[in-house]
Amino acid sequence: MHKQAQFRHIPRHHASRTLRLLPVVALLAGAGFSAQAAGQAADAGVAELRAEIARIQAENARLKEALAAQGANAATPATAPAASPATAAATPEEEPQALGAVTVRGRKKIETLKEVPLSISVVSGQELDRELAQDLSAITKRGANVQFNQNNTRGASLSVRGLGKRSFTETQDPSVGVVVDGVSYGLSQLANFDFYDVESVDVTRGPQGTLGGKGASSGVVSINTRKPSFYPTADYSITYGQNETVIGKANLGGPVIDELLAWRGSFIVHRARGFYDNNFDHNYSLYNKNRVSARTQFLFTPTSTFNARISLDVEPRAPQVQNGLTFYKNQPDRFADGSLTDPSGTSTRAKLTGFTNASGAFTGPRAWFNGRSFNGAPYTYEANYIGDDNINFNENQGQTVHNKGGSAELTWDLPGHTFTSQSAVRIYSFDAHNDEGTPFDISRNGGGGVAYRQFTQEFKLKSKPGGVLDYTAGLFHIRTDDDIASKSGWGSDAGAWFATTAQYNTLERNAGANRGAGLALLKDSLDDLIVKGDTVVHTRSNALFGNATWHASDKLNLTGGLRVTREDRTTTDTRVLSANGAGAALNPVSVRGVALGGFNSAASGALATGNSAAQLALADAIASKYYGAAITPVPGAAYASLTAAQQAQVAAAKALRAGQIGQLISGIQAKYDDTLYTATLAPSYRFSDQYTAYTSWQYGEKSGSALNVNGANANVRPEKTHAFEIGLKTSLPQYGLVLNTDLFLMNIRDYQSAVRVVDEFTTATNIANNQANPIAYVTAQGNVPKARARGFEIDGVYTAIPNLSIRFSGAWNDARYVSFPQAAKPDELAYLPGAYVDQSGLALPGAAKWTGNLGAEYRKPYNGREYHASFNTAFTSRYNNTDTLSSYGWVSGGAITDLSFGVAFKGGFDVSLTVKNAFDNRNHEPAWVSYSPNPYPRWYGITFSGKL
Repeated sequence: MHKQAQFRHIPRHHASRTLRLLPVVALLAGAGFSAQAAGQAADAGVAELRAEIARIQAENARLKEALAAQGANAATPATAPAASPATAAATPEEEPQALGAVTVRGRKKIETLKEVPLSISVVSGQELDRELAQDLSAITKRGANVQFNQNNTRGASLSVRGLGKRSFTETQDPSVGVVVDGVSYGLSQLANFDFYDVESVDVTRGPQGTLGGKGASSGVVSINTRKPSFYPTADYSITYGQNETVIGKANLGGPVIDELLAWRGSFIVHRARGFYDNNFDHNYSLYNKNRVSARTQFLFTPTSTFNARISLDVEPRAPQVQNGLTFYKNQPDRFADGSLTDPSGTSTRAKLTGFTNASGAFTGPRAWFNGRSFNGAPYTYEANYIGDDNINFNENQGQTVHNKGGSAELTWDLPGHTFTSQSAVRIYSFDAHNDEGTPFDISRNGGGGVAYRQFTQEFKLKSKPGGVLDYTAGLFHIRTDDDIASKSGWGSDAGAWFATTAQYNTLERNAGANRGAGLALLKDSLDDLIVKGDTVVHTRSNALFGNATWHASDKLNLTGGLRVTREDRTTTDTRVLSANGAGAALNPVSVRGVALGGFNSAASGALATGNSAAQLALADAIASKYYGAAITPVPGAAYASLTAAQQAQVAAAKALRAGQIGQLISGIQAKYDDTLYTATLAPSYRFSDQYTAYTSWQYGEKSGSALNVNGANANVRPEKTHAFEIGLKTSLPQYGLVLNTDLFLMNIRDYQSAVRVVDEFTTATNIANNQANPIAYVTAQGNVPKARARGFEIDGVYTAIPNLSIRFSGAWNDARYVSFPQAAKPDELAYLPGAYVDQSGLALPGAAKWTGNLGAEYRKPYNGREYHASFNTAFTSRYNNTDTLSSYGWVSGGAITDLSFGVAFKGGFDVSLTVKNAFDNRNHEPAWVSYSPNPYPRWYGITFSGKL
């Protein structure tokens, strides 16, 4: 039998005999570390020896786990450095590494970091577990120059080196790829959940794709979970914490049939109230947790040259309220030029408290909302809307998310090569119900949804190490089908809320004897009206990739790679009026060619010529319903009998309704197809056993997308990145130090970003309604002509102090627009003429100049127990978080620290106290008239964990 298969398949009934070999195995493992640290030449014989020693070390780790399961003391020896910051444990499917080597899986095979000519950070699952870091937000706080951009489950995103911030953009690829157990995700939101049973996380910076998977223009975050093995294992943890938190996790597995079939099952249950209550209904809190997820894996090994791993996971549908965490503040009264910011009375404050126009005339609040009470108390702007913690809204459904998938990884051990086939399916859904922020019946059943499905297939041939040339080649296919729904629904208060001041004056303030009819028209204009949009995106992508490393000498290596990708994308948009509600008779005749059946009238409300008999009958019905006009045999006579003031009211109600319906689209299709290239060239040179230097050039083309904006084709061009890097990898085992540093420069042409384009339809409506500052924008994906990121990064581990391990990283990053002459105006510059401003030379949204991370763990055995303490601090300097780079959008710099203290007992039982965000940093996302607080203030909890 093959040697690797022998170690992998030791039967359970042989475990006791095998455990007696533990001291010998440990001695060989130590020799393995010394051999690797010495940096012997990579000839075939030495490579084979290293591989064999590494296999023994992996066996050592598994035997220790088996020993712990039998009740032995599982504490880490005092003389051994903590493994979590320095190592990423090997999986059965990958060739294991020697003890103490910092490793990476971003290259899809085990390699020491000093041999990889890229900027890469690795975090172990043990390090994540010790402070309950189990989502992307917590994971990215353990590496420099990678950031999680907070939003809800659908809208959050990842950025690396300041590149990639975006939200709600299913029509285009993410700049930062996410890979889970070798499966590339087409959308970042597929990974915006809790991770559990994690072995390691790798962050690789720069364009990727020549080693397989789905290409990415800025970097890749890879999450690797623990795989099945033939050794029985069972561990659990349960956490009780602040805000009614309960987190339960368990992992178990082992042989089903000795030497043939093994399994591993893992699950997590995470329930908690959010930190912020909805004052309208205290049964609901914001950013609560309601998550359940499970994964089952099987490892099938019928021969020594073939194995198959099958994985299935599911997260059932569950609602969480992660929309609406917004604190409102007063809109400034005047712009920098002295003009009023709200001369027309469109702001919330104007509607609820009144406003003063440019002539100095004061208009009082809208009587519709005056004196309204909720929960037995009057609702006012000052007491219930403005200021911190004033969260009051009546749409409490939140968002419901569902995520599931499966994969099959088949591996053949061939002479001189390994061949792998991986097939995977992912299914994701998202449904949100939003509110405008008040308890009034304004927004009803509004929000958005996503129904997403992807299939990936990858074939990969990889040479075994030891020759002059190591190489990987393969094929990758991904097919995605994405249905993105948007919906706007209105309630009985919506008409009075969205009416312009002129419309409201006509229908209520100045209505006089017609006030009763005006109030009815205000209600019926939007009540129960629903507009739905649908964007269907189909993507087919096929790639041929290859990567090779030529070992020119013992010291000089040259790595090169190429990827060719063929993209085919189609996007179809529709937007329809799906429910008329109470005001069907007030519909426009048509909107952009979509017939709605209304009657034709002038701006004054008088009937226009050309109405059909049915349209005239509709006008007569309005005259009868709201004004009691008598219906006569003459079509249109009843409506014609209305006074000019009454007809003006009908015109105001029709204009109000049309403004909210907006543009309708009967169906427009955009197509995009292209051939894209990714390439890399990276020489590296080992000056000594301690120092290896490299330089690299990476080129990546990120696919454009098929896009429709404002009912017209507006395709996004491909993004093209040239990335340059110079790095030094340092390994000083005599000082217990591993230190990697690099300088980087990334030049991006046609940088894909969220941009603002003029909404011509709404702008025309605002002009017709005599609105001040009438230009309206719509957020869309587009291209910025040029962007650039440059800086330096460090990543290191220090373990020279007994019982203590320290992990640190940091980055200085200058990411900015080189050319962006047509950026949307921020709110405070709305008074400027023209539709756009020039933001060339400004820092990118979300890009902090300085980021850093410091983590440490101390473990001390004493009297049969092991006491441990750890912390992780993530620092970020100030940055602007708004897409428009508003002067109101600066997030203050600061640090977030997580702490853990605990004691481990014999048999592996452990009790730990965890404090997250220990110093209660609440900096988060300010804006023009609102801000979103940090959804996760200080939290503490206690965890009980152990092995069975």
